[in-house]
Amino acid sequence: MELLQEKIKNLPTNPGVYLMKDKYNNVIYVGKAKNLKKRVSQYFLRKQEIPKVQAMVSNIVDFDFFVVATEYDALALESNLIKKYQPYYNILLKDGKAFAYIKVNLREDFPKFEVTRKINSKDKFFGPYFAGISANEILDIINYAYPVRKCGQVLSENGKEKKSCLYHDMHLCSAPCAKKIGKDEYREIVNSAIKFLRGDTKEIKEILTKKMETSARAENFETALILRDKIKMVDRLKDRVVMQLRNNIDLDVFSMCTNGELSAMCVVVIRGGKVQGVQSFDILNFIEKDEVYQQFLVQYYTNHVYNVDEIILPSDVGDLDAVKQYIENKHKKKVTITQPTTNTDKMKILKMAEQNACLHLEKNVEVTKKKINTSIGAVKQLQKELGLTREPKRIECFDISHTHGEYTVASMSVLINGEKVKSHYRKFKIKNVDFIDDFASMNEVLTRRMNELKGEDISFSSMPDLIIIDGGKGQLGIALDVIQQYGYTNDIISLAERLEEVFVPHESKSIFLPRGSYSLRLLQLARDEAHRFAITYNRQLRSKGMYKGGLQAIKGVGPTIRKILLSKFRTLENIKNATIEDLQNTKGISKQVAENIYNAYHKI
Repeated sequence: MELLQEKIKNLPTNPGVYLMKDKYNNVIYVGKAKNLKKRVSQYFLRKQEIPKVQAMVSNIVDFDFFVVATEYDALALESNLIKKYQPYYNILLKDGKAFAYIKVNLREDFPKFEVTRKINSKDKFFGPYFAGISANEILDIINYAYPVRKCGQVLSENGKEKKSCLYHDMHLCSAPCAKKIGKDEYREIVNSAIKFLRGDTKEIKEILTKKMETSARAENFETALILRDKIKMVDRLKDRVVMQLRNNIDLDVFSMCTNGELSAMCVVVIRGGKVQGVQSFDILNFIEKDEVYQQFLVQYYTNHVYNVDEIILPSDVGDLDAVKQYIENKHKKKVTITQPTTNTDKMKILKMAEQNACLHLEKNVEVTKKKINTSIGAVKQLQKELGLTREPKRIECFDISHTHGEYTVASMSVLINGEKVKSHYRKFKIKNVDFIDDFASMNEVLTRRMNELKGEDISFSSMPDLIIIDGGKGQLGIALDVIQQYGYTNDIISLAERLEEVFVPHESKSIFLPRGSYSLRLLQLARDEAHRFAITYNRQLRSKGMYKGGLQAIKGVGPTIRKILLSKFRTLENIKNATIEDLQNTKGISKQVAENIYNAYHKI
């Protein structure tokens, strides 16, 4: 505590970011401040009433800080550091399936509409779509109502005329590829579709109704039934109108509910004056309300499009100027944040968001507690049961995958605080190992991983608390030899799949964790994720025929020749160092193939 007090005295009053650390030097919280000295002092000089803040402060033994020019710079740096360290006490929106949007590229002469989950700053996006509204269904409605193109061709007004397709024959496309419609006329159709996406359903319902009646008269009942269902979907969209809001207003509404231990944040998405969807997020660690909202909004609009007129927030959320500037810079669009204080329609929507957050919290208390037990609780249990030197808050697991010795790859899965962090996963092509040699492959992948510790990669530059090797004592011994060369002193173990045995360094006997225990499930999760990731990468390379390295790239060297070389020379290094005479004297190797092998490694 004396060390902390001394560091606090010397803190500057500038804006900046601070990193709170525990006794294992893990970053457990990242925060920003307009005034570093004032903000950090508050943690230690005043009584903390929030249990999570008390728990965090009791674990702090040191802190680092960075001085920046403005509060906005502090917010941006805080966001990057949260991504890197994934601190336990910060708000973390977990990796998952992104919301679906409908995208249109208005820079093209003949734009097409498509569903996407990836966002950018160049195209026009409508959505997000979730909670009972399918982006694919909305796109189908557009495609049935308006003759916009469905193909992926790159078309321009001055491009070469092409033959129209079946969609034109079915009257579902205006065939700009065949020059059957001009740019201006096609743009009017696109604008009508955009009008529908912005909430105006009158025109599209009339179009679909007319098409349904025409199909029915022609006794094309199958199409008529499809169109009837599309009309019902349009009616469901119309029924989501919110009170007296303007029918062209787009809002994102955020409100939180907490029971003191657990919290939930609800987002109500309103497009065209209609509720598009409602989603709630678990907030496992409630520090302070202002910081929760700031961190949540930054992460939310990093992953989602800002395509609204206003953000609605409770009136008791503090200064949001830096958040506003961050979103504006990210999405190149002016941001309006409204915090209603009177009983207006916007206040009613805000209360609806809060009610949904509280309902989510009430229904998911037990689920959330179980989630804690299977994540950070399992981390603590694993340290105790294996006698690890520190809590393994960052776990990296390595696995090797190949196909009969070819297309050898490796993977690194990452768990932080007991949860998968897929953005930190990494994959490797094994470059210097031919044949089936898992030991040499593990040596290569760990060497490459350790060489990246001082790099800028967000995952590789993070020091693991625990390394897991998929395999037995042999693989563990190879891995230990590699990491010790780099001064790695944290924990390393291996997990043998057949009996789920855990091997630790310098112990002859294996350890069996209790079947079904959270600690064993944690190890299995890391191992299974690494295994899945490696196999997926191996299959990708095989299906694309992409990976040709080592002996595989040499003309005339197939599986049979590789076996002959392995039998005689044992390792790839010996083959590289072999003389041309050694190669030519190998039974089964022709003079031409021997020359090809020698030239490949000696650049003759």
